[in-house]
Amino acid sequence: MNTNKNTNKVFCLLLVISILLIVLRLTPTVQAIKQLAYSVLVPDIKFSSTFFSKTGNFILNLSNIIKVNQENTELKNENFNLKQELSDLQIIMEENERLKNLLSIKETNISKPVFANVIVREPTQWYKSVIIDKGSKDGIEIDNPVVAVLSDGQTCVFGRISEVYSSTSKVALITNPLFSVPVQIKDLNMDCVCDGCDSQYLKLSFIPDSADIKINDKIVTSPLSTIFEKGINVGKVVDIAKTNYGQYQEVIVEPYTQKQSIYEVAVLVKK
Repeated sequence: MNTNKNTNKVFCLLLVISILLIVLRLTPTVQAIKQLAYSVLVPDIKFSSTFFSKTGNFILNLSNIIKVNQENTELKNENFNLKQELSDLQIIMEENERLKNLLSIKETNISKPVFANVIVREPTQWYKSVIIDKGSKDGIEIDNPVVAVLSDGQTCVFGRISEVYSSTSKVALITNPLFSVPVQIKDLNMDCVCDGCDSQYLKLSFIPDSADIKINDKIVTSPLSTIFEKGINVGKVVDIAKTNYGQYQEVIVEPYTQKQSIYEVAVLVKK
């Protein structure tokens, strides 16, 4: 009951004040009282406007952040796809360059090239042999020489055909320990034998101790070879050592085919 009475009293008081403010003349004092009452009883319009404005800006900023984040994700995905396409394009360009270099091998009066892809290279036979995708139906025979063309355009010895099947063949690599070929030390015009070592290097045999052989001397196939034509690049000298047996020195050669991975070769088939 007391609460209701107090509420009624306050209401009556406010009603009386309101009537007086309406009836009384707008003197400075009355106007000040009106302003005070208005400020107390009515919410600040400026405050409300500012509050709702800031709330709207917050929502807008949050929306912009989400939008920018989505665009950033899309750009990252697009950048990744472009990098992948560029990588694929680079691989295609390198392959085209290799094929272009390989096609530089021309047919001669003695042989013609049969181009093939290396399709198998077993880890346990890494320095011994590979399998290519051409065989007897393509005219390939055992002991046909196999050459490769490097990115710099030079033709070099890759190996020789050791086994032939209908549509595939096995190539004994130049690094195969059973591979031997007569070669020349180009600058000295000296003949010797090059043997595979089942590693990334070759070994020259029967080099006289008196021979003035040097590091980086070029090694090419000899006219004495019954398989390869003369003058085909083999490798370069990387090490020279004296031996404990006789009057010879041991020379280590790095084959040019170790400079890069070989995926395409040419088999020189006799006409």
